[in-house]
Amino acid sequence: MYVRCNSLSLNFDKTYFLQFRPKNSYEIDIKIICDKKLIRETKKTKFLGLDIYSSLSWKNHIDQMMFKLSTACYAIRYVKNFMSQDTLRTIYFSYFHSIL
Repeated sequence: MYVRCNSLSLNFDKTYFLQFRPKNSYEIDIKIICDKKLIRETKKTKFLGLDIYSSLSWKNHIDQMMFKLSTACYAIRYVKNFMSQDTLRTIYFSYFHSIL
């Protein structure tokens, strides 16, 4: 096993596996065992800020981004009468681009 060969260790409380499959297909019962411990399956995970689901659907990730972007729109709309165009542009790029 590559984990032992490279002197690595797994934290079994944080280690999961994700089985990718189309929405309408049946689930295959897979058991992964490492060092006599069962690695659990999960339906979703977050990797580098991106929510990844076993069905490879973008719906939940897009819904979360829409909520954050609507909050950013409200913030800009709230301060637009008090700020210059340059300041609003700076707020836009710092707020929206950090979300995107």
